Amino acid sequence: MYDFILILHFLGLAMGGGTSFYMLGLALHARRLKAPEAAKKVMLGAGAAISGVGLLGLILLLASGYFLLVQSGIETSSLNWAFWMKMAMVIAILFYTVMMKIFAIKAKRSEGEEGAAAMKKIKRFMLIGPFLTFLVISFAVLAFN
Repeated sequence: MYDFILILHFLGLAMGGGTSFYMLGLALHARRLKAPEAAKKVMLGAGAAISGVGLLGLILLLASGYFLLVQSGIETSSLNWAFWMKMAMVIAILFYTVMMKIFAIKAKRSEGEEGAAAMKKIKRFMLIGPFLTFLVISFAVLAFN
């Protein structure tokens, strides 16, 4: 059972963590488009679908992580600093994901300046996701090595 949960955990990591890199790629592609409406269509069309997969991955990652801890019988007081840093980065990713989702909703529903401002925020903060994913994986390796 532990191995199956671990497989689900890595699947959630691939879905949730990979999304930040896919979204960065979309943002870089959208940045090259001349028309702001074309960029908005790319980011909020394909980007919305990818974002949904990423959110499911994060949920799977959190749920499976909880069950991995329960299955292993590890007491939380015995977990090292790297584990708690990993958890802090997971919380940061959740906050980042929610904020990016809010920006996307504003950009999709708003026209003119408000929609353009939301799109600028999405593009501005796009690099944070891959960086947070890198940190989570790095601290996970340190925590369980």
